[in-house]
Amino acid sequence: MFQNERCAKIYEILQQRGSVTVQYLEKQLYVSEATIRRDLDAMEKNGLLQRVWGGAMLHTVDKDIPSFVRMKSNQDKKEKIASIASAFLKSSSSIFFDSSTSCLPLVPYIAELKNITVVTSSLKMSLELGRNSDAAVNLLGGAVYEDYILSGYLAVNSVRQFHTDMMFFSCSGISSACGITSIEPKVVEVCQEMLKHTALKILLCDSSKVGKNALLRLAALSDVDYVIMDEIPETDDELVSTLGSRLITDRSQIK
Repeated sequence: MFQNERCAKIYEILQQRGSVTVQYLEKQLYVSEATIRRDLDAMEKNGLLQRVWGGAMLHTVDKDIPSFVRMKSNQDKKEKIASIASAFLKSSSSIFFDSSTSCLPLVPYIAELKNITVVTSSLKMSLELGRNSDAAVNLLGGAVYEDYILSGYLAVNSVRQFHTDMMFFSCSGISSACGITSIEPKVVEVCQEMLKHTALKILLCDSSKVGKNALLRLAALSDVDYVIMDEIPETDDELVSTLGSRLITDRSQIK
């Protein structure tokens, strides 16, 4: 198991338990104490946790999770969401993808189609599509953030050169009270511009984000055509009611 995979697993365990000992992680991940300690040190530097005597505890600071954790977090839910969302994909269409890791599981489905044009702010998405599909990929310009996200004025201005058939994007939180929210302003400004230049707006949002309100308003619930989740959330009945038939949790709902 590579370090990024171990760190993602450690973070998932911390989310479940709140705190954890080095000895517990050794048994769960089948690696040495020295390896666990190095991983915890690296995660503390990234602001993901706080080291305590004999282990670590989860940080309570409201900040975005680094990409190497997001890539592995809730992967089963992301795969299910992608399977449902793939019903919207059609040959000879154009698509905006934001920089979220939730969009990456759609790559295999795009590979099955013909004459797909993609516009994205994600270096990871562009590489995956280039390696595994025949899609025509347009990568936005801009400053590189967090190793793979294109952002800033150049990225926003680049979006304005396109108009796509559909857009897939994700968020940090969604609720009936605050709508669709995000932690990172560099992601928000590009995503909001994409929403202005597409016909069909589809939010990919795993159920763990329901009821969470991040710092920045990304969009109103009324701004999106569909919200695809892995299951119907039980923590925000008003959200479910507001979305109505726009909330998709099963492929059969898509006509």
